[in-house]
Amino acid sequence: MDRLVRPCEEFSSKSRTGDEKVVRLLEQGEDSGDVLSKKRELDGSTQKFHISSAAFGLLSAISRRRGIFYAIITGVFNGLQMAIAGWLRSSISPYQIMFWRGIIYLLPVAFVSWDAGVDYTVADMIYYIGFGFFNALGILLGFVSAQLAHVGNTTAITFNLPIPATIVGFFVLGETITRYDILLFAINLIGLVLVSKPPFIFGGAGDSLHFDEFLGALIAVAGLLCLVIMVIFSRKLAYRQHSDPALSTITSGMLSLILPDMVLLYTQTWDRPSTLLEMLAIPSAGTCGMIANVFLIRALKLETVSVVSVTVTISIPVSFLLGLVMVQEIPDLVSVLGAIFVFASTCGCLLK
Repeated sequence: MDRLVRPCEEFSSKSRTGDEKVVRLLEQGEDSGDVLSKKRELDGSTQKFHISSAAFGLLSAISRRRGIFYAIITGVFNGLQMAIAGWLRSSISPYQIMFWRGIIYLLPVAFVSWDAGVDYTVADMIYYIGFGFFNALGILLGFVSAQLAHVGNTTAITFNLPIPATIVGFFVLGETITRYDILLFAINLIGLVLVSKPPFIFGGAGDSLHFDEFLGALIAVAGLLCLVIMVIFSRKLAYRQHSDPALSTITSGMLSLILPDMVLLYTQTWDRPSTLLEMLAIPSAGTCGMIANVFLIRALKLETVSVVSVTVTISIPVSFLLGLVMVQEIPDLVSVLGAIFVFASTCGCLLK
């Protein structure tokens, strides 16, 4: 990285003397048109340098903090799995998607650090089971919410982790909250209201479509609370130096089999995929979730709850874009404005 930044610094020092060179050329009798042409070329090169410098700075920050890079991967794959669930909602039950997700989650069994198990206590196992339970329940509620509301809206609520995670982190983990955080909480809350569009605020209380959207938003909020608790359990394991991504994923996989299986047995419903694309999409959703889960645990081992929660919300724009492409959902202006508020509050967390 130093080899890349050093030439840019040298170029910057040279570009700062550009105006002096222009003055000298005019004093030497150079044609003003040629001088202005050289000045424009120099200004263009300087602008390109500033863009390159910003990009190098971002890459340098990510390279120094691998936890942020892992959290970005988590957010992208979270948005992808929600978009796939939204695309399948007209033909495949969310409980069925969750069931196959649980099977996919059992694949990392070969990577579990079984030798480290001798050091685990009862508290560690409670944290692992708690992580798996709330991870499975939170994602399941997100999938159910996507059956009723737009995929982008569902993702904007379900993975809106920074504000509630920071609050819970303050009370449970002793992490600090500043006045700046409180301002971000207010912005985030406004965005959450705009995305969920409660009928008693926006009207349409008797409209079934508005009611479904609002019900889906409420279910997504329940999923969000589950994921916040999941993050706390994972962070607790990281504090105890007993966090194993493979074991956490398997625990979540086992509970992802149990929870939807009870619903499927009770309702006696099992939808058969009608096309090859649907057959491929079902395990793809589980694979995306597994990748997101592994990188989330790795991110929480390196960064605080608030930083990881903020970075994971990159899933919001990813889900909106994929929903537009895969599900042909065109979000209304209020939802877009709410998502902007939510995403702006999360970006504000990174700037503090």
